[in-house]
Amino acid sequence: MIIAVTGSIGAGKSTVSKLLAGKICCERFDADSIVAELWQSEKIKSLAIKRWGAKIIDSSGNIIKSEISRQIFTDKSEYKFCNDMIHSLVMKELHERTENLAISVLEIPLLFEAGRPSWIDIIIYVRANYNIRLERCINNRGWTEQELLRRENLLMPENVKISQSDYIIENDKGLDDLQEKINSFIITEIYTQEKIF
Repeated sequence: MIIAVTGSIGAGKSTVSKLLAGKICCERFDADSIVAELWQSEKIKSLAIKRWGAKIIDSSGNIIKSEISRQIFTDKSEYKFCNDMIHSLVMKELHERTENLAISVLEIPLLFEAGRPSWIDIIIYVRANYNIRLERCINNRGWTEQELLRRENLLMPENVKISQSDYIIENDKGLDDLQEKINSFIITEIYTQEKIF
């Protein structure tokens, strides 16, 4: 069983995926970590430099993340180019890392933008009130509201992603409430799968 966790920016995807993987004692994989690995590859660097120029590389030859973000979150065509370049490689890597495991949890922020693959069994969508998400982005990422909106404007509408998800977790309250919701998911969606437990 492969469980993918996705959701709104600042909703708490990482918290949910970590708690869930911990409770069911399985491996957790993070798409963003794989993206970071891919940005170190010469193939991806070459494609990016060809597209955006040497300004995206620092003096040590490493990708400047803030410059990449500036490029892809200001123009839909640049955003699409980056997604087309990265997404298929990320999903391929995730599939390879999980195909021999009985159960695993994947955190994939842009799952729907990449397209839901047939090998993912359950999608959890994590959502939270906009003001709560904004506060988290300000406090935890150092973003402004303008930065949050700039990124969200390029994403698929939340209602569309929710309609394509299998399970919704609202993360507007505290950690105790979140843990109860994760426990409920485990009982209703995982423990009922006799082939796993």
